[in-house]
Amino acid sequence: MSSAYRRSRIELYVDILQAIANGRESPAKIVYAANLSYDRVIKCLNFLEEQNLVQRVENAKKKRRYSITSKGMDVIRYFTEVQSALFYKKKTFSNISVHFKS
Repeated sequence: MSSAYRRSRIELYVDILQAIANGRESPAKIVYAANLSYDRVIKCLNFLEEQNLVQRVENAKKKRRYSITSKGMDVIRYFTEVQSALFYKKKTFSNISVHFKS
């Protein structure tokens, strides 16, 4: 079953930020949480790192891990507020019927 809906680039970024905020620190775990390919996640992580939304950290075994910055948390918060406002409007206007005269 395929969906006709494609996530926008900003939605991909926010999905990755949310995955990291929820404790998925390794690229592999982020791939599964965000439902993206490994290559796409790495490209997005590089962009998010350049924007200071995530920070790359190496653990004792030199494995790449990511943590979210306060700026990244702000982005999630703002995006969630916008989504809520849009969903509220959609729900509010869903009962309105428009009739056209021929």
